[in-house]
Amino acid sequence: MATGEHTPVRPAWTCATCGQDWPCASARDQLCEEYGEQRVNLAVYMATQLGHAAGELTTATTTQLYERFIAWTRP
Repeated sequence: MATGEHTPVRPAWTCATCGQDWPCASARDQLCEEYGEQRVNLAVYMATQLGHAAGELTTATTTQLYERFIAWTRP
């Protein structure tokens, strides 16, 4: 991703640009634009990110991770 894009900083999973929890609103917008109508591919990508995050965000519940990484990808 290019400079200025809202990318994750690990292991905290915060946004490199705005400091919010990643994916922040801007990252979500960018990802939706990038994936367009291919929402299933977006969901698969975010599920992969959730898998990485789950090992690093050990205090987050399964529900919290789902809401943060997956729920918003549905049309």
